[in-house]
Amino acid sequence: MVGTGWIAAREGRAAGRREEAQRIAAKTAALNLAVLAHTHVKRMGELLRDESTRGRLNHISPSRSLLSNQQMLASFPLESLENVDAMVAFTYFPGALAMAAEIYAHLEEAVRAAEDDDPVAVFEHYAAQIAGIEQHLDGRLAELKAALNLADGVGAGHGARLFEARRHTPHKRAKAR
Repeated sequence: MVGTGWIAAREGRAAGRREEAQRIAAKTAALNLAVLAHTHVKRMGELLRDESTRGRLNHISPSRSLLSNQQMLASFPLESLENVDAMVAFTYFPGALAMAAEIYAHLEEAVRAAEDDDPVAVFEHYAAQIAGIEQHLDGRLAELKAALNLADGVGAGHGARLFEARRHTPHKRAKAR
């Protein structure tokens, strides 16, 4: 009888540890998705600010990864966060990515349609909108981190750099003398 009780207690403790590990995994996944979304918007803002100096579409793309991240965010099981504040903070991220993609689409249309407008002013206008989204997500990310109450060091690094694919641009060779 004592042995049976000991085995049941051990199995109960193991089940509790598995449940806690699942809770932490869900919270970590939510944080990682939010950090990735924030990083996408931040990177898009950096590219827009860079392109605004040239006033032309050269190297900007909302990328398929932005849209796939939006889908992952939208399909994330919010109830797994078990905290209303975390759920609310998390829900801002899919919409922010959709807005960023829409702003980029409007930028493309404006740059291609506006022959008389100053392209630098057009880029600056849309870069300011992306900066507003980025600033909004800064606050939501801080709220999410606080609400998730994860140990320091859990989750992806905030502001991590994404891989950046670049087109080959030929360099002019100096003439031999």
